[in-house]
Amino acid sequence: MIALDLQKIRTFLKSQGVEAELQSETNQLCILLKTGEREYPLFIRIYEGGELLQLLAFLPCNTKKETLPETARMLHLLNKEIDTPGFGMDEDSEVVFFRCMIPVKDKQLDENILNSYVNATQVVCQSFAPVIAAVAYGAVTFDEVIQKSKEQSNESLTKSHLRRE
Repeated sequence: MIALDLQKIRTFLKSQGVEAELQSETNQLCILLKTGEREYPLFIRIYEGGELLQLLAFLPCNTKKETLPETARMLHLLNKEIDTPGFGMDEDSEVVFFRCMIPVKDKQLDENILNSYVNATQVVCQSFAPVIAAVAYGAVTFDEVIQKSKEQSNESLTKSHLRRE
């Protein structure tokens, strides 16, 4: 268990090979998750008087006013399909993010839970950021993403069926 303290969390993360910068002005940790050429800033802060730990990762894309409805539809669909807490967007700041809130009991944080959520955040961002960005930038519509997904699913089913014959 880790005492719920940003410096102790930072020390633990460093022992796991994760560099986290303590931002004293905002009272949070910042980790730069890197996947290929993409970077996802992940902010960790103690929330609600020490009963919750927030992980907030920003996707490297901005929304456009004209794509907000399509982006929102995409995020709602993804949130329905994933098992962890989810995606959101801030229309005023034009940003898309992935947020997890980890309950903390007696101001002690389980190391395995923290590792799991940090890893899950990286995997979820890496997996879905390209399609979210494409919709947010207006390169594709939500309906086009759904259609392409259905086509790929049908293609996979056909190939699977042919292999069994």
